Amino acid sequence: MVPAELTGVPKPLTAAPAPQTDAAGSAIQKAFWRIVPWCTLIYVVSYIDRVNVGFAALSMNKELGLTFATFGIANTVLFVMYTVFEVPSSLLLVRYGIRRWLPAIMIAWGIASACTLFAVGAYSLYGLRGLVGLAEAGLLPGMLFFLSRWFPAAHRAKANALFLGSLPLALAIGGPLSGWIMTMDGTWGLSGWRWLFLLEGLPPILMGLAVILWLPSLPAEAPWLTPVEKTDLQKRLDQERLAPAKSAGDRAWKDVLNLPVVVLALSYFCVIATVNTIGVWTPLIVKEMMGTDASKTVLIGWLTAIPPIVAIVGMQIVSWNSDRTQERTFHLISVMAAAGLGWALMVVLPTPGLKLAGLSLCATGGYAAMALFWTVGTKYIPHRSQAVGIAAIQSVGNCASITSPTIIGMLRDSTHNFYAGAWYTAGLLTFGVVLVLLVTSSARGKGLATAE
Repeated sequence: MVPAELTGVPKPLTAAPAPQTDAAGSAIQKAFWRIVPWCTLIYVVSYIDRVNVGFAALSMNKELGLTFATFGIANTVLFVMYTVFEVPSSLLLVRYGIRRWLPAIMIAWGIASACTLFAVGAYSLYGLRGLVGLAEAGLLPGMLFFLSRWFPAAHRAKANALFLGSLPLALAIGGPLSGWIMTMDGTWGLSGWRWLFLLEGLPPILMGLAVILWLPSLPAEAPWLTPVEKTDLQKRLDQERLAPAKSAGDRAWKDVLNLPVVVLALSYFCVIATVNTIGVWTPLIVKEMMGTDASKTVLIGWLTAIPPIVAIVGMQIVSWNSDRTQERTFHLISVMAAAGLGWALMVVLPTPGLKLAGLSLCATGGYAAMALFWTVGTKYIPHRSQAVGIAAIQSVGNCASITSPTIIGMLRDSTHNFYAGAWYTAGLLTFGVVLVLLVTSSARGKGLATAE
């Protein structure tokens, strides 16, 4: 059943946005400072817990007897669980509200991540990482839907970019932090990678309790907005959703399962393949390209932080320019193409420093594409169905997170380097660019307006 919050009718396809009053503009500026940083912090902690296994692998793989392929399977299991439970978890978030459901998600994934320290072999690692995926399911689409409750469409690329900037930020913070924690190897008889899972699993448990007190679900619940700001912002958000009633037989999945959305979901698969590869494999890729000994975890941590730091700056510039010009498609395909070029440069450039520059281009293009995608993808989904639509597209994207770790691991085992995996990811991005061009060109040719 579609939640009551989503049963309102979509806005007319030709509707223009409501004029922005000073009060609405003031409310939006306050929300950028009060809502987005908190969402960013939550996702930083989440993403660190999801990808810290890449650092753990520097010593964990040898201790547990894992090959690159079996290590990849552990990440595949996480995303299988994440994907299977993503839509149900998103709908529960909509039903119960972010202040009730989000703390439950955070505490559960913190406990599951910390318990990864008890892994003793491949199968126990699979089970524990699966629990992390189950606990985190629904977080990203739920947060994107939450941001759509606060920010009008004209400001959403910037809001999404600031929020999704948490992904490279998590790598930039998590790299040096994880490298340092790994030096605790042997403390109290625990391996460094076991300390890594324990210490990085505690913050979400504590933060989950703080969400209840800090994060308002809607503008009307925000004590830091004036009554006029609450009214004007909500009026603008509501006007974007107004439309003539459609037949009672329409349902969310009918809105979602149309050809443009399906094709764009496949292009999102290509984007997520790059983001997942960067998140999971960067420590091992950096170790290989720099010829660094695995015991030098602090150095690997700092080198691993360089690509995401570059990505944070790059994705904000691109997203800001997209909002300034209100152009979405060219920005999206440009950053996807840049990420594909980055993978190719990582293979063909001769020196470790230049290869690291190529990896930085991969990170910038991949994370920027992830943020910009939603300014294009949601145009083809009526507003009332966007919670389900975002979760459905995200689930297709997660299939890349399911398949890519195992594919990259198998290619690494068979070729003894990451070059084949880089070409695989570059090829997917090229295909993704073609898919985006096909959908957007077809929509313009038919004069199709959008739902957002």
